[in-house]
Amino acid sequence: MFCILLALSTLLSPGGIPRPFAPVPETPPVVSMHVEGGQVAVVRGGTNHILCTLDIPDGYHIYWRNPGASGSPTQIEVTTPMGYEVDPMRWPRPEIFSEPEGRTYGYSGSVTFVIPFRESVRFPEPGTFEISARWLACKKACFMGSASKTLRVSPLEHVKHAPTTAMKSAEALLPRPLAERASTLVTTGEDRITITGSIEPGVTPGFVPDQVPGVELGEPILRLDQRKFELVIPYTLHPDNALGTAPSVRGLLLMGMNQRDPSYRITIPIRHPGASDDDPSGEQD
Repeated sequence: MFCILLALSTLLSPGGIPRPFAPVPETPPVVSMHVEGGQVAVVRGGTNHILCTLDIPDGYHIYWRNPGASGSPTQIEVTTPMGYEVDPMRWPRPEIFSEPEGRTYGYSGSVTFVIPFRESVRFPEPGTFEISARWLACKKACFMGSASKTLRVSPLEHVKHAPTTAMKSAEALLPRPLAERASTLVTTGEDRITITGSIEPGVTPGFVPDQVPGVELGEPILRLDQRKFELVIPYTLHPDNALGTAPSVRGLLLMGMNQRDPSYRITIPIRHPGASDDDPSGEQD
């Protein structure tokens, strides 16, 4: 996205004709990066976690995996030492921003990405992970940034698998599987999915769309009464653009607009009209 806005001012020339100043470039923001383990000790034989935190200067934001109408997804890559492998990164619930191009999805302030890892062989040696991140930080102007950090791990046996305080805080912002939300039903139609469920007074549901090749999502339609909600998400299939991917509707169901309100992962395979999905939350974050 090219969203650099150039501030222009004018001076009067001797003849009284306005002429522009040269644009004054904006200083790139300093986004700091920090990595740490998500467990008090790395335990052999289980899933452990790396926490990658980006601290974003005031007024700027970076982007979710689906940036929305503009922007570029934040990218985090992990190079593992021998004997380890990583699972898909878990993205926290994004914020919704209004930009000139439309709605975008991302993060401001501070955001922590959770990267699960585990042993790929029995009893691997201690090793060093290299974590590299790239992001687009936007305010009036947009700037690409990057950083790399390392984290050394030494697995232990016969110790308790205990999350750190930072891990508990990060987990609180991770979307949960939709199957964990009671009394919530998803049905699939020819050109839409419908999510229905109970709701507490004063809570307004929302939806953040994710990208699936060959599937175009329309504007969600929300209907509310005092105790129930119905969220209709239209879709249009474009099979020629599917890139071999099975069609599905993917995104996040938001139960409230506050960043710490609950959110739920949705992946609904597009099947025949009227089909329902008892566990539509099978995606990995």
